[in-house]
Amino acid sequence: MSYNLKSAVANLINHRVYSLSVITTLSVVLAALITVLTLAYIMLLKPLPYPDQARLVKAEYAQIDQTGTLNTRAFNYPALIDLYKNHNLFEQVALVYYGEQRLDDVAGLPIVNTSFVTPQWFDMFAIKLHLGRGFTQTEVLDSFNPVAVISYQTWQNDFAGKDNIIGQTLSIGAQQFKIIGVAAADFKSPALIKKGQTTAVWLPWDYNLTSAEAKPFWWNRYSRSHFVAKLPSNISLEQASKTLSQYVDNVWQQHIDTEAFFAGWHIELELNTLQTVILKETPQNIYWLILAVAGLVIIACVNISNVFIVRTAARKHTLALSAALGATRLTLFKQFWLEVALLIALASSIGLALAAAFLATLSDFAMAILPRANELSINAVSFLITLFSGLILTTLFAFLCTRIINYQQLIGGLKSAGKGTAVQVGKRVWQGLVAFQVAVACTLLFINFLVFNVNKTNIDNAFTVPLDQLISLEVNLASHVAADREQANQLLNQVANEIALLPEVRQVSRSSSPINDNLITWSLVEVASNQSVLPYGKSVDAQYFSLLKQPVLQGRGFTNEDTKSNTKVIIINDVFAKQLSPDGNALGKRLSFDMTSGRENDLTIIGIVKAMPIPGQSKAQPKAFLARKGYRSFIVALKQGQQLTKNTLNTLLQNSNSGLSVHQLEPLNAQRDTALFRHYVVSATTLMIIAATIALTSIGLIGIMRYSVLLRRAEIGIHLCIGAKPLALFLLVFKQNGSAIIAGIILSITLLLTLQQPLQFIAGGIPQIIQFGMLFMTLLLVISLGALACYLPLNAQLKRPAIYGVQGRAE
Repeated sequence: MSYNLKSAVANLINHRVYSLSVITTLSVVLAALITVLTLAYIMLLKPLPYPDQARLVKAEYAQIDQTGTLNTRAFNYPALIDLYKNHNLFEQVALVYYGEQRLDDVAGLPIVNTSFVTPQWFDMFAIKLHLGRGFTQTEVLDSFNPVAVISYQTWQNDFAGKDNIIGQTLSIGAQQFKIIGVAAADFKSPALIKKGQTTAVWLPWDYNLTSAEAKPFWWNRYSRSHFVAKLPSNISLEQASKTLSQYVDNVWQQHIDTEAFFAGWHIELELNTLQTVILKETPQNIYWLILAVAGLVIIACVNISNVFIVRTAARKHTLALSAALGATRLTLFKQFWLEVALLIALASSIGLALAAAFLATLSDFAMAILPRANELSINAVSFLITLFSGLILTTLFAFLCTRIINYQQLIGGLKSAGKGTAVQVGKRVWQGLVAFQVAVACTLLFINFLVFNVNKTNIDNAFTVPLDQLISLEVNLASHVAADREQANQLLNQVANEIALLPEVRQVSRSSSPINDNLITWSLVEVASNQSVLPYGKSVDAQYFSLLKQPVLQGRGFTNEDTKSNTKVIIINDVFAKQLSPDGNALGKRLSFDMTSGRENDLTIIGIVKAMPIPGQSKAQPKAFLARKGYRSFIVALKQGQQLTKNTLNTLLQNSNSGLSVHQLEPLNAQRDTALFRHYVVSATTLMIIAATIALTSIGLIGIMRYSVLLRRAEIGIHLCIGAKPLALFLLVFKQNGSAIIAGIILSITLLLTLQQPLQFIAGGIPQIIQFGMLFMTLLLVISLGALACYLPLNAQLKRPAIYGVQGRAE
């Protein structure tokens, strides 16, 4: 063993170019494989870091209209409280309301994520405490005990890690909360509503931000309130959902039986595992990523197989001598295995280091698009992946090297002084390598061209909206200011007028940014047909459409008088207009929120605007707009080249009222980039996969064709001697390999047809003709790579004297 090891090391050192090419290719490919499979393990298989995580579920309150269509998934407040108190099924339940609030007594007045929770939240998610305690029975529903637990990061960043933090007070919304605990540094909050979600302060549920006026209503929907529970071990998800759906529907029907609008509606309680809620659509993306990396690994393995084949052929004299001295096929396999193992061990070490760097980068960079991104790092599974992939590849390559050897001819090769073909690859072997590589390359390239085209289309559409010099402003109102909504609204009107007078400002709209809208559907009825419709609804002022340059296609926009007097008018987009009328002419139609309220309350459609492409959304949604000023949201249009700072606005707000401050100030361009971040990442990833596929395929095909041309150098030399033209020789070589290329293309098309359904889901609205065009370009590209692979090694032969080929001279 010691001798064989020394011999293997010596062989690798003596052939540095061969060793370096294998190590370089494998290290990059293994890094990608380790990264993706580690990512897949964390996203798909690794248990969540919470006790009994498989039994944790999130309830969705699904409202189904009379046609059986889903209206929305959101709890109303009384239904949420009723289920919390009277479920009689779950082993444990907890409520959470997510908010964003200002820390009034902290320097800089930071806006932080708050979670209003019931005490069971701390038990259910096993929140470890660095200091103090969590919520207990003293913070149960309706106890109104003003205490708070802060995160470790908040303790460090906003309170300088003070040792005496327990017992200090925290002012939020004019309410004083006593700090009773600091969460452990390593606690990971469950991201129930968005990826990368964290909590800075936990507050008792009693202080959640649902207004007192809204709490009694059974038909409102609140997307910030959520219900999490632990299933008993003896009850399935389906059983629990069926049982509780009957209960919540019965309770809801009792409270809305007088509302004619909801006739025929019902409630279903959907239960989803916490893993499903956190991952959302991630599993499908991970599967496609695994498929892409698997394709690259296959192409790289074919390339390296060709290197090993050529290397084995070059060692025929040494192998023949070993065979003559009694080495068996198993002995030769062990010799190859040891040599390959050294190469792959080095490549695996480098690949593991690269994967660690990739995962660390992803952990910081992809928080917004990857769930559990903060858990990304090399772990025990990564080492197992490295070990098993290394063993599989080592055995595969060693077997290949042994398989191409004609053991009986080795000794004959020694007796004939090395003349003949003791080690030679059969025609079917290298044609199979060509076909397989072409099939994988075509499939990978087409899928990635398709994904890139979809994402590029979404990005291009998002950039058709002119957002330069537009900023979104959210104003934070202290609770004593927000208590009187009418007075607060007048104060914000005054603020809007003062902002408009700033020298940097061109125009102001008291409306929210269209990019970060969290819109819900409005339940409307088209009066003439009595048809229920569910557009997404938004309140805007008279300046909204002109400021965003959203064209009014028919009719007119809102006026200041419409906004001031709450005129019974409504504007819709062209998508909604086509739902109401096939020709899109919906002007003058009337819509109603409540058909029993009288025709004087109907809303008349006075305008139709062009649907705005929203970044991050692939399809335009039907929308309706009412003439109402936004509460605390502003869009500010700046003069060309001007900027507006947070300090300037905070000064203006504080001068108006000390209870006002900037909650958020962000350019709409930045919001667009954030919304498109996933598309940017996917586009860059697909481009890298396309480039890697083209590079690896080219290298592999050139290597195989070079070996094919090398075997036929005598034939090529003879053709040259009798005056054959280079084009004729190229066609000769290409014809010989053309059948393998065509076989690979047919195999690829067959595979793509098998994957047609998921591919059409990816393609979205891309027309079939464009998809066929992409397929044609993919096939043309691969055929061109095949032609180039035939030409380059042939050209090297053509530059040598023809007699060299006839004599079979390698140089």
